[in-house]
Amino acid sequence: MSRFSPRKSGQDPEKDVPVHQRMALSQSNTEERGDIRGGRRGRGGGGGGGGGGGGGGRGVMDKGRGARGEESTSSSRPSPKVIPRPPNPPASQPLSPGVSTVPPPPNPSSDSELHPYSLPSYCDLLFTALRGLQGEGLLTDCDLQLHGNPFRFHWVVLAAGSERVEAWLRAGKAGLNEALRQLSEGHVTAPGLGAVLDFAYAGEMVGTPPDTGALEDVMSACRYLGVPRLAQVCRGDGAPCVGPKEREQSLKVLRRLWVHRVGCDVLIQTENGESFPAHRVVLAAGGDYFRALFCGGLRECSQDVVCLRGVSSSVLRPLLTFLYSGRLELGWPCVWELAEAALQFQLQGALSLCLAFLQERMDPSSCLDILALAEAYGLGELVQAAEGYILAHFQKVAEGEKFQDLPPAQLERLLERDSLCAESELVVFQAVLCWVEEDCGARLSFLPGLLRKVRLPLMSPSELRLVQGCGLLRQTRWGRAVLEEVADLLEGNQRYPDCRPRTANQVLVLVGGDCVDENFARREPNRSLWVARRFLTGPGLIRTVEWWPLAQLPDPPRFRHCVCVLQNKLYIIGGRKYYGALDILKSVMRFDPVQCSWEQLPDMAVPRDYFAAVCLNGKVFALGGSHDETQYLDTVEYFTPEDNTWRPAHPLDTALCGHAAAVWDGEIFVSGGCDANLRCLSALWHYHPKRGCSRRASMATGAGRAGHVMLPVPAGLVVAGGLQPSWRGYADQLQCEIYSPSRNTWMLFPVLPRPHLFPAAAALDGQLYVMGGSSADTARDTAWVHRYDPREGRWDKLGAMPRPYTDLCACMLQLPQGVHG
Repeated sequence: MSRFSPRKSGQDPEKDVPVHQRMALSQSNTEERGDIRGGRRGRGGGGGGGGGGGGGGRGVMDKGRGARGEESTSSSRPSPKVIPRPPNPPASQPLSPGVSTVPPPPNPSSDSELHPYSLPSYCDLLFTALRGLQGEGLLTDCDLQLHGNPFRFHWVVLAAGSERVEAWLRAGKAGLNEALRQLSEGHVTAPGLGAVLDFAYAGEMVGTPPDTGALEDVMSACRYLGVPRLAQVCRGDGAPCVGPKEREQSLKVLRRLWVHRVGCDVLIQTENGESFPAHRVVLAAGGDYFRALFCGGLRECSQDVVCLRGVSSSVLRPLLTFLYSGRLELGWPCVWELAEAALQFQLQGALSLCLAFLQERMDPSSCLDILALAEAYGLGELVQAAEGYILAHFQKVAEGEKFQDLPPAQLERLLERDSLCAESELVVFQAVLCWVEEDCGARLSFLPGLLRKVRLPLMSPSELRLVQGCGLLRQTRWGRAVLEEVADLLEGNQRYPDCRPRTANQVLVLVGGDCVDENFARREPNRSLWVARRFLTGPGLIRTVEWWPLAQLPDPPRFRHCVCVLQNKLYIIGGRKYYGALDILKSVMRFDPVQCSWEQLPDMAVPRDYFAAVCLNGKVFALGGSHDETQYLDTVEYFTPEDNTWRPAHPLDTALCGHAAAVWDGEIFVSGGCDANLRCLSALWHYHPKRGCSRRASMATGAGRAGHVMLPVPAGLVVAGGLQPSWRGYADQLQCEIYSPSRNTWMLFPVLPRPHLFPAAAALDGQLYVMGGSSADTARDTAWVHRYDPREGRWDKLGAMPRPYTDLCACMLQLPQGVHG
């Protein structure tokens, strides 16, 4: 019977039906997603359908296919066999394990080496789950009354901490009967056994230290049961007890018992009949699927042998090893099957190791398979990582055969990204043509939509003439219209102001700020410019940011300053060089990332810190701020690069400090801040350099906001971070808001996970980054980097900055190829 076969009339609903079928959810919902990774249609198939129909059709997930040209040596890796992700199950049911219907390829991988991966947090997670099972009385195999005190526990867990219990367990049923007899005869008191059990499940003494009488009971239990580690803790000699280390030692004992098949109470059988002994309680603690299997009232709760059809020995063996160690040996021949099994058995720890492997070892021949796997199972972070890799290495990826199997919607989504990296837009055009020509009859209808994503105005005249020679464009009316546009571009008759350049080398840059020095003795301003080279997800979904030093600010260092980017040159304006009243700056520096050079520009009219700055129509505007710690400013001035001159503009409605400003649809908006009376404002103004301010709808959250950031998004303006008035003065503001200029209304936006007061912020490809700052509640600086992804609808922690900087700035700069690694 197949995985989703309907039951025949009169058939026993349980007889001969494997557990993963009985735990499966809706057939129809899953089959509706059956074309999610079906690959390309057959040669005679229609252009818009999915699935694997048609003779000779190939999919992105096809196994054992080599790429063309220089990628042929590494592309012989096995590809994943993606199974449509089932719908979300009810809380009481786990996801059913899937059945891989495509056998592994016969040819071995060119990179078949296995690499060890470990999950540092696994041991703690496992023993927390074991303690939870004991507390709920699930899968306990010992029910003991000792001097009127009931004890329920798992023999194998107690054996991991007790040498005598381990010996009893090794003796089998007779040994456990002897254990019950001796424990019932009073060789161990209730307080002593309770302390030993606490130590076995937690790796440390739980609760308050015992008094003298109880301590002797614990010591007596340790001597009788053979628990030298706990006895050492009670005596207070040697190294102090450290819970994580003790739990790691207990996990080693559990693994040793499993390897020697001691105390195993279930056989897990694969479809080829090979059996693996295990402990139910360890499996249930290690994964939600096994917990539901053994604790959910299914037939398998009482069976000695549980058959998992569709699961091979080569997959089950390493997964069981992971459950007893928190480690996996991963390589290209096995990672696909292990990742799918970890997903379907809900082994989150094993899955995180597989994802770490895929991210770390992604290359042009595997990135499309990784993207397909991630999209099939809804792995948002892996989707981002794979898409980022494809965009950064677009030319090499497009040269491989697997690129030809991309679905049209996915290819279109990649082409429209600003961050697509190619030597020229002609490379993008040629990639589209190759994709269409791979199956011209079925794909020609997609050509108009794809070519709309190719930015023809970015091509040089010689490249445009090559486009003119494309015979494929002459075959359709729409293609001939494209050729007419190319001719107009060559003659200079058309301009495309909305054609944005590709920003493939655009990176996040941190500028200045201050923090506590390395000796924690005093605060010091920062002169560094840091580039976020990569955002990484490691084992256990631990996220880090790989930072790279770009340059050093010329003296003086700066914090509480502002930055702007105009024509890819970085303007660093005002701020402070130190903490005195006369240390506020009016100087301006300009950094050229192409030449990696600095230029001193004319000073502003007045010093400013805690102000706002924006770029509009080729000018740099500085708005408001603090002049000398006691005087706030309502003045506005702007700099024109053409004549290197600062000029005054219309002042603000009121003097402001700690406000934010941003440009949306060619208009300047200013929000919040504190006025001259230190009142925290909720106001929003539309600012015009000649006409001044006009009030818009006030922010809806809190009684005001200052020390925040404001970022433009397609829907409007997002404000995030900062502080708000409270009964004790000021408090952190975690709630974010979004303003719709067209409707003049504010709406709630997802809450920040951590405080960010006077942070840095930037936006790229619709994603928002908020970094550093401090907390109004605790006065502590933060190093965290949070990103808002509109596809996920939440803020995620990406890692940390090099130091916990506050009063810093950030921007996006386009660096020359290779400058940032």
